[in-house]
Amino acid sequence: MSWVELAERVSLSPSACQRRARLLHDRGVISRFTLDVDLQAMGYDVEAFVAVSIERQNMKYAAEFRRAIAGLPEVRDCYMLSGSVDFMLRVVAPNLRAFGSFIQREILNLPGVKDATSSIVLERIDTDSSIVPTG
Repeated sequence: MSWVELAERVSLSPSACQRRARLLHDRGVISRFTLDVDLQAMGYDVEAFVAVSIERQNMKYAAEFRRAIAGLPEVRDCYMLSGSVDFMLRVVAPNLRAFGSFIQREILNLPGVKDATSSIVLERIDTDSSIVPTG
């Protein structure tokens, strides 16, 4: 939202909102400002979550995996998890063929990768992700 919209919601001037946001950023409360891009408008018709399991006998594989996926533009987010899945990726691709090729070429060929299972996003449901401080 724009500074003007935010200012109206919190009953402050736009410049006061900017100053407070900058202060929160400087304190580390706000880590970054982003844009929410429409992936389909950018030519990415496929979005999927990919659960990746790696060999656990060698912890070097986890570090190598993290480095490798950091340079892959198709990987929009990556989370290291507890439990039976080691990493969860959010991946985008222009189509299913490109997605399948990416998984085979880039993910399954990484050292230590045991398994990768995919779930294709059918619909994104927007939620109110506003976090309101308590206390």
